[in-house]
Amino acid sequence: MTGGPDSQPGVPPELLSSLFGHFERQPGSGLLTLDAQGRVLWASANGLSLLSAPLEGVRGRTLESLLHEDDRLGLPRDFMQRSRAGHTTRLESRLDRSGAPLWCEITVLPVQGESGALTLLQDISPRRAAEYQARSLEARRQALLDIALDAIITIDRHGRVMVWNRAATRIFGYSEKEAVNRPLTELIVPPQSHAGHLRGMTRHQQTGETRVSGRRIEIVARRKDGSAVEVEMTMSPVWIEEQLYYTAFIHDLTGHRQAQVQLREQSEHLSLAHDQLPTLSWTTDRDLTVTMLRGGALAGLNLEPSVLVGRTIAGVLSGVAQEQEALEAHREALEGRRSRYLHRFLEQVFEVHISPLQGAAGEVTGTVALATDVTEQHREQVSERYRARVLRSIAIGEPLPGTLNLIAELLTQQTNRTTVQLLTVHGGWLRAVPGQTLPPGLQAVFSRPARPEDLHPAWVRVLNGQDLTVSGLGDEGGWTPFRLAATQLGVRSLWLLPVLSRTGEVIGVIALYRAAPDVPSARLVDLIEHSAQLMMVAVEQDQYLQTILRTREETLRTLGVALEFRDYETKGHTDRVVALSLELAGRLGLSATQKEELRHGAYLHDLGKIAIPDQILLKPGKPDAAEWEIIRQHPVVGYEMLRHTPALGAASLEVVLRHHEHWNGGGYPGGLAGTDIPLLARVFAVVDTFDALTSARPYKRAWTEADALAELARMAGGVLDPHLVEVFTAWRAERAGQTGRAEDSVDGHV
Repeated sequence: MTGGPDSQPGVPPELLSSLFGHFERQPGSGLLTLDAQGRVLWASANGLSLLSAPLEGVRGRTLESLLHEDDRLGLPRDFMQRSRAGHTTRLESRLDRSGAPLWCEITVLPVQGESGALTLLQDISPRRAAEYQARSLEARRQALLDIALDAIITIDRHGRVMVWNRAATRIFGYSEKEAVNRPLTELIVPPQSHAGHLRGMTRHQQTGETRVSGRRIEIVARRKDGSAVEVEMTMSPVWIEEQLYYTAFIHDLTGHRQAQVQLREQSEHLSLAHDQLPTLSWTTDRDLTVTMLRGGALAGLNLEPSVLVGRTIAGVLSGVAQEQEALEAHREALEGRRSRYLHRFLEQVFEVHISPLQGAAGEVTGTVALATDVTEQHREQVSERYRARVLRSIAIGEPLPGTLNLIAELLTQQTNRTTVQLLTVHGGWLRAVPGQTLPPGLQAVFSRPARPEDLHPAWVRVLNGQDLTVSGLGDEGGWTPFRLAATQLGVRSLWLLPVLSRTGEVIGVIALYRAAPDVPSARLVDLIEHSAQLMMVAVEQDQYLQTILRTREETLRTLGVALEFRDYETKGHTDRVVALSLELAGRLGLSATQKEELRHGAYLHDLGKIAIPDQILLKPGKPDAAEWEIIRQHPVVGYEMLRHTPALGAASLEVVLRHHEHWNGGGYPGGLAGTDIPLLARVFAVVDTFDALTSARPYKRAWTEADALAELARMAGGVLDPHLVEVFTAWRAERAGQTGRAEDSVDGHV
C-alpha cells in the first residue's frame, strides 16, 4: 500500500476514508498503514498526535522503530512474521516519542489481498497508570503491615480473620495461612471471654454502640501454645464497600511491668547525669507556673532555681525576643502536642523541646521542657546558609557590594557582638563597601577613601600583605581620627586580614573590631580566611564583569559611530543623542535599567542605514518617492540585524525599530500612535529631532536652540509626545538660565 488514505491499492478508497475519518474523531486512538516490510505509509492525525511527530517524521520507519527502546527488547520474535502471515497481532508497548513515554495497545490487521497492514493505536496510559497505582497501593499496604511492630488484625462482621500481619504471627504464634478465615475467638480470645467478645460484636452491629472502639484497653489474650499474654488493644469498626469490618492494633505488653521498674531506676541515674550535662530542664503546672528547674547549664547561665521556681513562664520571659514563641510552645503542650524552638540566651543558643506532662490517668497536668546547648551547631548551620547565599550571589553576578555585605553578615553571625567591616583596595587607598552599617565614628572615618598610614600602623602592615594582624590599638602610632573613634567605641582588639588576588596583590581587607583584648581562635581564623577567599573570588569576578560590560559598551558605540564614516555630515550625532537621551531620562526619573537600554538603542538607532546605497544616503538633494521608500526601511533593517544579539534587550530593539513612529500615527514603519509607541522610542525621538535641527547639513544651516525648541513645541502632539517635549523644553530653559546663554548648537552641551 502506498500513498495517502485515498490511494491504497486493493482497499476501497471510501473504506479508508471512513476509517481515517473515524479515527480523526476518536481521542486516544490512531491509525497507521504499513507496507509489506512493515514501514509506515500513512497515519491519521490522531495517530501522529500519539506519536508526537509529523508524518514526515514517521513515514518510512518500521513499526518496531516506533516503539520505546526498552520495549523493543521484549517484542515477541514472531510478532511481525505473524502479521505478514495474515494473522491479527496485538501487544501493549510504550511509543518512542518526545516527552513522556505513552502506553498504547497496538493491533496489526493484515489487509486481505494486500501485502501490507493496518495498525490501530489505542492510548491505554490511564489504564496502565491506574494499574500501577493499584499495585503501588497494595505494595505499600503490605509493606506497612510487614514492618509494623504491633499486630494488625482485621475481621469481618462474622468474626473471621481477613488480615493477619507478621507482628501478629510473632505475638500469637499463628502463621497467616493458619489464621486467615478462622474465627478470632478460636485464635486469641481466652475461653472465658468468648461470650463477652461475641456479645460486644452483636451489640455494635445492632445498635452501633461499642465499649472498645477508639479506646486503648489492656486485656489478656491467648497464644497458640495456650499461654497468656498481656496486650494493649485499640479496635475500630470500618465500612468498606458497604461491608462492616473491625481492625485491631495490638501491642505486646510482655515485660512492660519490668520495664517500668527499670525505667524508674534509670530515671534516677539520668537525673544525676542530667545535673552534670550542659542542659536545662523545667516543668510547669497548667497555669504555666514553673514547678521545677534543674540542669548543668544553670551555673554557666548564672540562673538560680529558687528565684525562678514559682514564677509564670510569661513573667520569666517578659521582654525576651522569643517570648511569644516560647509561650505558644507551652500552650501547645497543654493541648497535648509537642513542639520545639530555638532560644537565645546571652551568647548561647538552646534548642528547647516542650512536651505535655501527663498524670497517672493520662491527663495533661502541665508541661515539661528540655533545653540543650546547640550554640556551635547553630553557628555552623547559620554559616552554611550564609556561605550558600554568598556562592549564589557570586554565581549569578549580583552587584559586588551586596555580595561583600553577605560575607560581612557571615562573619558577624560567627563572631557574636563583633563589628565587621569589608574594604576594597584601589591604588593603595582603602574604600569602604557601600551599604555596611558601622558605628557613627567609624562611618565618618571611612566616608571617603582613606590611606592606611592615616589610620594606624596595623593598616600599613596589612596592605603590605602581612598575614592576619592583631593589634591592641595601644601606644603604637599617633592619635589619628580612626584611633580616637575606635577607642571611644570601646575597641580593644583589631583583627585585620589582607585579601589577595591570584597574583598576590592586595585587593581588599577584612577588619574585625573587638571589645575584648583577645586573639581569634583557630576556628575563627579558618572562617576569616575562608571569607577572604570568597571576597577574592567576588572582587575578581566583578572586575571581569566590568571589563566585559565596558567591552560591550564600546562595541555598541563603535557600531553606531561606524555610520558616521559614510555620512560625514552627521559626525558626532551618535554621541550627542546618547548624552541628550540620558539627560532627558534622568529628568523623567527612569530606572538604571531603562537608561542602559535607552543608551544602547541610541547607539544603534540608525544601524539599518548601512543597507542604504551611497547614491541615496549621500544624495545632496531631497530623495524622490522611490528613494524615500528605501530610506523608510532602515528601522526594520536595523531591527532585523540586531534582534538576535544577546547583549540587547527588547527595549533597546524597540528604540531602533520605533524611533520614527509619530504621536499622531503618521510615522513608520508600523504607524503606531500615542502610548502604543514604546516609551524609550518616544524619548529618543525628541532628542533625535532636536539634534537634527541644531546640526548643520549641506542643504541647511544649524538652527539656534530657541528656534529648535519652538519647532519641537510645534511638533508636540503631532510627531512627538507632548509631555516629553514639555519636560525637554523645561530642562533646556533651566540649563540656559544656569549658564546665562543659549547654545547655538548641541556641541556645547554634550
